[in-house]
Amino acid sequence: MVDESILKKVIELFSDMTEASAEDITEDSELIDDLEISSMDVLFLISSLEEEFHISIPEKEIRRMVTVGDVVRIVQMLMK
Repeated sequence: MVDESILKKVIELFSDMTEASAEDITEDSELIDDLEISSMDVLFLISSLEEEFHISIPEKEIRRMVTVGDVVRIVQMLMK
């Protein structure tokens, strides 16, 4: 189960960096197929997440980020 406040912030970050509106981004949205995230966008996203949530995201976790929900679950795990 994902934390709704983290989900909301992650969706806001994705909305800011893509042409997708926040209303169109869901927990199941795929980063590459649905949101068309580029490798440069991933670097910006990781930096933004680390700054926003005061975490450090290991490379192995970055590779597991397929959907918005994956991103939220990884952030939650690293915040504990």
